[in-house]
Amino acid sequence: MWAWLRLNSLFGLTCGLLWLCPVLGGPCPDSQKLLKQLKDMAKRDFFEAFARNQGLHLAPFPEICKRTPDFFPTEKTLRELPAVAFLQNVNDTLYLLEERLEKNVFKDLVSFISGINNNVCCLLQTLSAAPLACSTPESKGTVSTPDKGSLRWKTERCQMIWGYQRFMQAVERVLETWPPSPRRSNRNSRSLLRALLEQRKPGRAG
Repeated sequence: MWAWLRLNSLFGLTCGLLWLCPVLGGPCPDSQKLLKQLKDMAKRDFFEAFARNQGLHLAPFPEICKRTPDFFPTEKTLRELPAVAFLQNVNDTLYLLEERLEKNVFKDLVSFISGINNNVCCLLQTLSAAPLACSTPESKGTVSTPDKGSLRWKTERCQMIWGYQRFMQAVERVLETWPPSPRRSNRNSRSLLRALLEQRKPGRAG
């Protein structure tokens, strides 16, 4: 029990450092602030704290934990997606992860992930042809849950948290390729929205 309290306290402290949960229906920050927040969120490390609390930081567990579950897309896949599809993919992947993490155990981590998705949804609304709201992906069906605290439970959860961090690192690297802020002094810099639209615009027939 003490281990869970320590883990939740750490997650709570981490979540408290960032803007996570905007009021439903409230205004979203501008796109550049959203991008910065997403990049900052992607850097948060949850894996080490969980591994140490569960005694998974000693051999052979580090290698076992670093096996990414197959529902996380690869960085190559993410890079090949247009902007709207990329953000929808991030939303869907994080939603599926939330489904697999027990909210009573990973309450603050799930809240952190929900905060990331709030930012993703806000950013999605800045793009043309985006849906009116983030879609909710279909459930993958019932996921078997081993007894909490068992070795299988620990290794499956550490693999999910490791996969989440690898996924968010890939998301950050993709976001780093997005256009710069239109508010820079250079008058020739293009807006984020215009640049993304031009990336997606099909060539006209001659």
